[in-house]
Amino acid sequence: MAMTNELSTVDRVLNLISEMAFFNHFESLELSQISKHLTVRDINKGEVVFKEGEAGDYMCFVAEGLLHVHKDIEDEKDVIVSWISSGKSLGEMSMLDLSPRSATVVGARQSTLVILSRAHYDMVILRHPKLGVKLLAGIARLLSLYLRQATGKLAAEIATR
Repeated sequence: MAMTNELSTVDRVLNLISEMAFFNHFESLELSQISKHLTVRDINKGEVVFKEGEAGDYMCFVAEGLLHVHKDIEDEKDVIVSWISSGKSLGEMSMLDLSPRSATVVGARQSTLVILSRAHYDMVILRHPKLGVKLLAGIARLLSLYLRQATGKLAAEIATR
């Protein structure tokens, strides 16, 4: 039997998520269970992760790299509204509510994403309900944090007018 230096997909996922703050609250057995339901996607600089208006049924954790978020606004201007760096996430809203993507996300440099699809999230809930709840609570915390940040930016913008 030939030996290989490449990690299995599950091992690669496990290595990537064990470095992310989002997964700090999970026990090692839970991380092993979650890693079986995650996939890895490598993104090149300039590659579109997803486009505004597309159907969305997955979220991503940025394991390595940098992405930028574009939003179409009036007069067909395309504006970069944020940057997403290693350890951050994206796509949570569409994964949860199955609504179209609210923005376009593009690789600002070579990046590695860890992906949780809605179908795999549903599998986690069925097979490991407590783990599914723990994942959902983490996603809720992320969304709450992002909403607080957006509210702060909006307040700062209004104050400068």
